Amino acid sequence: MGAAEYRFAAGPLTAADVTAAPMISSPLTALDCCLVTDGGAVVLTSLDRARDLRRPPVEVLGYGERTTNTSMTAVADPTVTGAAGASADAFARAGVAPADIDVAEVYDSFTITLVLTLEALGFCGRGEALDWIRGGRIRPGGDFPLNTSGGGLSYCHPGQFGILLLVEAVAQLRGDAGDRQVPGARLAVAHGTGGILSTHATVVLGAAP
Repeated sequence: MGAAEYRFAAGPLTAADVTAAPMISSPLTALDCCLVTDGGAVVLTSLDRARDLRRPPVEVLGYGERTTNTSMTAVADPTVTGAAGASADAFARAGVAPADIDVAEVYDSFTITLVLTLEALGFCGRGEALDWIRGGRIRPGGDFPLNTSGGGLSYCHPGQFGILLLVEAVAQLRGDAGDRQVPGARLAVAHGTGGILSTHATVVLGAAP
């Protein structure tokens, strides 16, 4: 069986599963490596044109972006990122607030990235994220639908994972997410991080009326 044909078994993986998986480059097997999914594109068009297409349109309501540094040594406080400014612009342009969001798709290259970004986006206060997510709030069925596809920590970490965040947000707003669907989702935010936690982009999306 080649690596491209390998299928994950149902249930939790064991150390034996990892070592028995097809070899990619010794000593790394298929289960040591993230899924190769780099690249892709998002197609934008006018709302009038989108209404003539086969799937319900989703609108870009607001957008914001920040690049704050080129080196980690230039950062006085690594817990303060450009996500706050990027998201503030996006929410202001969309005319909504974090409390209005039905589903959030946030770049989670590392667990700390997700925690810092939740705070910067305004879903909770600075230093409050870990307490804020306790009690299953962000689990499937919780009261804050987050990374409904499973997120990058769950299944992959491509260089352009932000595209997959947009794809999932659109699927939610179209009602196309199947078992992952958030009932009644009308507003979504997708936030991507690039560089060395130095570039941030926030997009607020809405199901077109």
